Amino acid sequence: MEHAGNQLFASLEELADSRYTEIFELLHTGIALLSDQGVFLYANRAFMELFGFAEDIRGHHVSQLFLTSEQGVMEAIRTREMTVCSSITANNSQGVSFRYPLLDAEGDLLGIIIEAVPTNIDRDKLGNLLSTIKNLEEKANYLEHKLLKKSGMLYSFDSIVGESAVMLEMKRLGRRFAKNTEPVLLSGESGTGKELAAQALHMASPRSTGPFVAVNCAALPHELVESELFGYAGGAFTGAKSSGMKGKFELADTGTIFLDEIAELPLTVQAKLLRVLESGEIQKIGQSGTLHMDFRLIAATNRNLLSLVDEGVFREDLYHRLNILELTIPPLRERTSDIPLLVRYFVEATMGARAAQEISISNEVYRLFSCYPWRGNVRELRNVLTSALYSMEADEKVVSAQHLPGRFFKDMADAPEEREAGWSGQKLSQASAQAERKAVLSALASAKNNKSKAAKLLGISRNNLYKKLRVLGLRPNE
Repeated sequence: MEHAGNQLFASLEELADSRYTEIFELLHTGIALLSDQGVFLYANRAFMELFGFAEDIRGHHVSQLFLTSEQGVMEAIRTREMTVCSSITANNSQGVSFRYPLLDAEGDLLGIIIEAVPTNIDRDKLGNLLSTIKNLEEKANYLEHKLLKKSGMLYSFDSIVGESAVMLEMKRLGRRFAKNTEPVLLSGESGTGKELAAQALHMASPRSTGPFVAVNCAALPHELVESELFGYAGGAFTGAKSSGMKGKFELADTGTIFLDEIAELPLTVQAKLLRVLESGEIQKIGQSGTLHMDFRLIAATNRNLLSLVDEGVFREDLYHRLNILELTIPPLRERTSDIPLLVRYFVEATMGARAAQEISISNEVYRLFSCYPWRGNVRELRNVLTSALYSMEADEKVVSAQHLPGRFFKDMADAPEEREAGWSGQKLSQASAQAERKAVLSALASAKNNKSKAAKLLGISRNNLYKKLRVLGLRPNE
């Protein structure tokens, strides 16, 4: 069980004594918390019932209560790795126990979490179990994101929303890259979450306890880039502080520096950055000597750096120095299966967890979201959804297409289609369907999704419009 360096509790004892254990009481699986010595700190109701304990087992060593389980627990304590073994429950039925070691930010063992699951569970109970686990995972994910935002803590790979195949692969590769010391180049379109990935790389690295310094290169005036990155000595230039100033690289010593939109750096600064990467030393403006810095560089761009090299606006040697480990953040249109997860998170983030429980999203909206181009990616999804939520009346509980902003339908209608030279390979009927779809979407955009007005614009009846919406996979509100 990986630590993220942003744990809520300093010890399992603190967790065991907190109200957070109430969530464990909702589970059908047995959950127990043990100290780093194998002493029980807490066990939920399901765990007690599963193994037939009538009295509180807190304070008892695992060896006093289990014979076979002791070996698995002590192995997890010794190796810091998850262990799995079969268990015998109170009614002599088979079960499976998982022992997860929980580590703090320094890698020290806080204790062991045991998850016990009966293997003879019937289908109905299994369905209820899976449903409960899914709901709890969604709530836990939302609470983690809310806590991170409120506290200013950094994101981990586990806290980044996304369970699609491409996102899981990104996270897997990111965790591997995090253990390395070489620079990482994050590539991806605007709004995909490159800074979140940079934070996750930092938190999964051995430098997680050090500083994380983020710099938006595009936001720095060209005349100030060098002083902002490398700092300056006192009195180095007119207007300089007499005490001098630390640059971003100096502030990132023992940690990670994240250079977002690195393609915007001037060529002169690119040359100096290359020297810093090669030597690990910085030279402040107005200072004759150099300072050795211990940092890990993560850079990000939404542009094709190799094309910029060909254009002469990005140094080829710097490109090759940066492009050792490349991590691509997939656009939203390539991971549409993550949209429901993202929608739920943004609804809760916007409305609050309690209010969000009463709000649902219509199937029509999800269908529209699945075929929308999302040129602004996750950031655009959040903005569209926020606009829809604030467009709802106080007594409305379902987000439908009528709540989506007009620009959404306009952008969908104006979305560029894939074109090739010569014949596209389409049947005439297919081409006609595409033209119809575009016309319908354009009419809906002009009519602000009013179906009656859109039908008049198209010169058809309202009933015919509804039929076409269904044929085109753009069903009216359900």
